[in-house]
Amino acid sequence: MNRQPARWVGALALLGVFVIENPQCGVGAEHYRLALYYLDQGQYERTLVEARRAVREHAGDAPSYLVMAMAQLGLKRPDEAVAALGQAILADPGNPQYYAALRQVCQEEKRFDLGRQVLDQVLEAQPENRLAKSSLGWAYAQLDDEEQARQWLEQAAQGDTSTFAQVQLGRLYMRHQRFAEAIGVLEQALERLPGDTAVLLALGECHLRQGTPEKARQDFAAALEHSGDPGAIAGQIAGLCYEQGLRRLAIDYYEQALSRGPQPPSPALLNNLAWTYGEESLQLDHALELSLQAVKSDADNPVYLDTYAELLHKKGQGIHAIALMRRALEAEPADGEQRPYLMSQMQKFHQALGLPYSSSL
Repeated sequence: MNRQPARWVGALALLGVFVIENPQCGVGAEHYRLALYYLDQGQYERTLVEARRAVREHAGDAPSYLVMAMAQLGLKRPDEAVAALGQAILADPGNPQYYAALRQVCQEEKRFDLGRQVLDQVLEAQPENRLAKSSLGWAYAQLDDEEQARQWLEQAAQGDTSTFAQVQLGRLYMRHQRFAEAIGVLEQALERLPGDTAVLLALGECHLRQGTPEKARQDFAAALEHSGDPGAIAGQIAGLCYEQGLRRLAIDYYEQALSRGPQPPSPALLNNLAWTYGEESLQLDHALELSLQAVKSDADNPVYLDTYAELLHKKGQGIHAIALMRRALEAEPADGEQRPYLMSQMQKFHQALGLPYSSSL
């Protein structure tokens, strides 16, 4: 299964960048350091107190607003978190990393409406802010308002020094099979920033959708060549191939991600590769080994348990599959998103063995 729980770890990693790149001095710096300490300890209310003090002592301190956003997420307050990120953007409107943090939080919280509202406010204050325009276009695309998305992205793409708007505009064109226009936008972006991995990945995705996988392979090879993290890029490519139904091509890139990425590999990568092998009924023994590693890393993850159970089922070990699926159901909340699917898996395993099944099991 290619599913992972929503997290804000990436935003915390981004915070680490700002901690290093934004050293502070004076009284505000002490409050900022205390806020970071309390954030690390999970003391979110105290984090907010110190971060607010840092802002008062050091007006327009964008990193402190980012700390506030992380604390608000810890308190499960996405509205306040996005508002804090909006303040960070207003304090430092030319820094693309704050927009990336905003998009990530909106993505993981599934609150694209909040991002749209905040970016509207930013553009009221800064009407020519191209970074805000491109992120607003992205937000509208996530909200399926494609006309607004196209208008904002086309505005942002004109003279934008980054490639984010072009990549998003290209993907918007892909949705409507306007492949020639998508390729044109992306190739223009490559002329400005040759070797840009995001553009190369989008171009490869376009060629996959267009039904020209060999061209896609060339784009992906260039992305891997120019990337400083080929393991992560290979994993992204595998996901693109998987989404297009090219399972065996996805397996090739998942294996590259496994061999070229950090060791030990992430359980999510191990799980996704194992699941894809299972879907193709290929190398099931190898798939079981990969899946077992993922389960050992996170023994209560219902997604990983499901993959292991499915592989055992395919290997004819139905009793063991049922036992694993029982663990998966115990780990999934009663109102969890995956519960109906997991119950259907349990029913399938019982039926394969000719055993009676009850949803109360």
